[in-house]
Amino acid sequence: MDARRLLIVDTGPIWEIVLYRAVVELGFTGLRRNLTHFLGPAEYESCGGFLAGFARKITSASVVAELYRHIQKTEPQGRRDLWEQVYEEFDRMGMDEAVVRLLAMAPDLVSVHGPTDVSLVEIARQNVALRPVVFTLDSRLHEECIKSRIKAELLIEICHSA
Repeated sequence: MDARRLLIVDTGPIWEIVLYRAVVELGFTGLRRNLTHFLGPAEYESCGGFLAGFARKITSASVVAELYRHIQKTEPQGRRDLWEQVYEEFDRMGMDEAVVRLLAMAPDLVSVHGPTDVSLVEIARQNVALRPVVFTLDSRLHEECIKSRIKAELLIEICHSA
């Protein structure tokens, strides 16, 4: 178990997991072109091992809204199945969700990074005693976390760490 007790999960890693499972388990082969990091089972398994190393996982309600946006870009007949994958992943991970009010976010950061990324930084700041780690595939969010002295991990590094 990681000494850090809280993993804050961005949209990218969740979407990559959902896409991979949709391709492998549901046969949604048309979605394979959208996979950016899970080129095979080894990357998926590395990510799963990383996730399992944290006792608690949390994301923001803004991430759920971004997942909606991604799913809406897919074929209508498969959307319900994709949402079921999202629900299963949230359940399997024991994912908590937090709402971060816009007025609690710094306007200068929102103008640069957007409300979703800033909400994740705010969740980390609110939980500093839990030694949070932000998990993303977004290099700009990763850089902002490092700048803010928040531990962050990139999906690409986790995929190739084994």
